[in-house]
Amino acid sequence: MRLLLVLLALAVPLAAAAHPLGNFTINRYAALHVGQHALTVHYVVDMAEIPAFQTITDIDKNGDGTIDPDEREAYLSRAPADLARHLTLTVDGREQPLTAGRRTFSLPPGAGGLPTLRLEVNFEASLPSARGAVEFRDGNFPDRLGWQEIIAHAGEGIALAESTVPRTDRSRALRDYPTDLLASPPQVSEARFRMVSATSSDAVAEASAPRGVLAGPGRFSDRLTELIATRAPLGPGLVLTSLLVAAALGALHALSPGHGKTIVGAYLVGARGTARHALFLGLVVTATHTLGVYALGLVTLTASHYIVPEQLFPWLGAASGLLVLGIGASLATTRLEAARGGHVHSHEHGHDHDHHDDHHHDHGDHHHGHGHSHVPADAGEGALAWRRLFALGVSGGLLPCPSALVVMLGAIALGRIAFGLLLIVAFSVGLAAVLTAIGLLFVYARRWFNHLPADGRVARYVPVASALVISVAGLLIVVQALAQMGVLHAWT
Repeated sequence: MRLLLVLLALAVPLAAAAHPLGNFTINRYAALHVGQHALTVHYVVDMAEIPAFQTITDIDKNGDGTIDPDEREAYLSRAPADLARHLTLTVDGREQPLTAGRRTFSLPPGAGGLPTLRLEVNFEASLPSARGAVEFRDGNFPDRLGWQEIIAHAGEGIALAESTVPRTDRSRALRDYPTDLLASPPQVSEARFRMVSATSSDAVAEASAPRGVLAGPGRFSDRLTELIATRAPLGPGLVLTSLLVAAALGALHALSPGHGKTIVGAYLVGARGTARHALFLGLVVTATHTLGVYALGLVTLTASHYIVPEQLFPWLGAASGLLVLGIGASLATTRLEAARGGHVHSHEHGHDHDHHDDHHHDHGDHHHGHGHSHVPADAGEGALAWRRLFALGVSGGLLPCPSALVVMLGAIALGRIAFGLLLIVAFSVGLAAVLTAIGLLFVYARRWFNHLPADGRVARYVPVASALVISVAGLLIVVQALAQMGVLHAWT
């Protein structure tokens, strides 16, 4: 009963990922304050779990798993200069150098036992005059996803005219992320305004910052990553319970939008799939998803300086979509040819050859004993069908879940590698189980559908329609991946 209560408590729909904007993000914030003689920039970097893991690995020079005072000071001495190289401030077209002042560095707790990283630096630049046109650009982390926010306000006697950025802070310096902006976070990397003399009409009250999602201790609700971060001893009972919960979470994850449920159903209906096909598909998805997480984890650990992990996701999505599109186009071509070929019969003879001396063949009635179907036969049990099914399973598991990657990295950081790898396998099994169950549902639903009276010409084109559904689904996956890469935006 206790185990059941634990499962019910944890197997609920997953909330947002550990970091409100995702485990891969690097979020930036700059607050510009204009005074009579100087302009200050309060600059904040908030790294989610995976980029923080990579940065901490670089900071920890001796590799002992902790950041000692010398390593901390070394990082704080070089990080502001690295940031300043990509910050540009000009007044009336003349660049003003930014000098780093106070800086702080902290590691708030994150998901899966991994910390996040928060770096704050105050920069200052002298102003030749309290009047003039100001431009500020932030060129840090140009290829990393995340929240980018800039605000600007002025001190006594100064007002900002024609400002392209607001005075109001929307994220409270990356401590609270507004929930209504998480799907499309701001991407502000530059600010322009004019410094003018303040008048009574310029005195506008500051609006209060909207309440958002906490970015710090207590913000995390990702059940999967909580499993690896548990402080309890890893006894048999806890391990078994955790694996069951991970499988349940994988199943719930598969029920979220995507994951090829429509593709699986369309293929198995059109290909006249069997239970064996559905089970094989689940096995391939499990293996592909598990190996994908392991491979991406190795990339994160060994090649993060050359390959940004989150940039691989759109490419993997594009590869998955092209694979599905190719399968759909191939099926549509062959099935359309079969449908146009006329009244194609799928003869299920059910021959029962009883090889006795008289060599009796129990064929049944020659005229009525055939399993008569108006649906054109696909490759059926042939090698081509199995290859297509294998490719379909690879496409379904090719894109690994970011939370599973956090589990792997957390397991390495906590010294629970075997436990973490098992959790990932269990999660993948749960994910594949849902796809297998959906496949079986479509298989048996198709058998029921075959008993319904239907016009022969219409029935012949049902597999063609299912192939077109697969093709359209693959095309949509490719389009979405291209949009994530920014390719579509560049074309438009």
